[in-house]
Amino acid sequence: MENKLEKLSKNNKENYQLYLKRMTDSLNYSTKGLIPTLASVGNNILDVGCGSGVVMESISQLKPKAKITGLDLNIDAINKLKGLNNGWNLLHMDFMEVNNAKFDTIIFSSILHEISSYNSDLDKRFTEKPIKEAFEKSYELLEEDGVIILRDGLLTESSKKDNKLIVSFTDIKDGNWLYRFKNDFRGFDKLDFNTEIIKLDENKYLVSEGFLKEFLCTYTWGEQSYPREINERFGILTEDDWIRLLKETGFNIETLIKSKEEYEKYLSKKITIKTELGTNYEYPNMSILIKAKKLK
Repeated sequence: MENKLEKLSKNNKENYQLYLKRMTDSLNYSTKGLIPTLASVGNNILDVGCGSGVVMESISQLKPKAKITGLDLNIDAINKLKGLNNGWNLLHMDFMEVNNAKFDTIIFSSILHEISSYNSDLDKRFTEKPIKEAFEKSYELLEEDGVIILRDGLLTESSKKDNKLIVSFTDIKDGNWLYRFKNDFRGFDKLDFNTEIIKLDENKYLVSEGFLKEFLCTYTWGEQSYPREINERFGILTEDDWIRLLKETGFNIETLIKSKEEYEKYLSKKITIKTELGTNYEYPNMSILIKAKKLK
């Protein structure tokens, strides 16, 4: 059964191709520890949401003899990867439907927030429940001492979500993005974030830190990706919540790295952010990389 994410990708193929290119590019500069972490994977690997194949290609270069399986809901992505003839096992299916298989490594590279954001069960959408289920499924599919490697977004902590920030744009017209985002973004469902926008002058807007961080995740991707990005919340969990869910499911954290490189790369010339007192605001961490081992 085709889900919302697969339908969205098929209906806007240009956007999906742009998304794949951006994901490929991001491997080179975001979450600094990703490549070294991939070098430590096992020899029987599942890449969930394999997309452009960039993670599998990196693993193939690092470990030429590894058995690599790629899984994706988008049939166009799978067919394109099959054309590369890299010897990968490629599956067009839902991760939760994988059975009768074992792996020593399961990778979720920027896919768990999509599993939550596009969940067909509306009660689970934008919650941690689908992520917990994915971790439980991973535990089932992993061999003893197997590992999960995940890279995904970070939700603003409750202690910071109501902090006030002042935003101005290099292109004054981009101020309209704030109002458009507030109206269109579906990811504020189930969040108690303050989404008020106070216009201080022609190019100064007062917003909450919780609102701004989610806005930045969409703003970095630009106009072409807007139809996709307003449907998904990149910051599904805080750092503490990622750790808690993994531990509850039977995993021990071995590596944890946070990064903000994508904000810095895409926003440094487009937006200026100050605190309410007028001091410089440091970009928040955008993503987290975790390697966690299955406990017996």
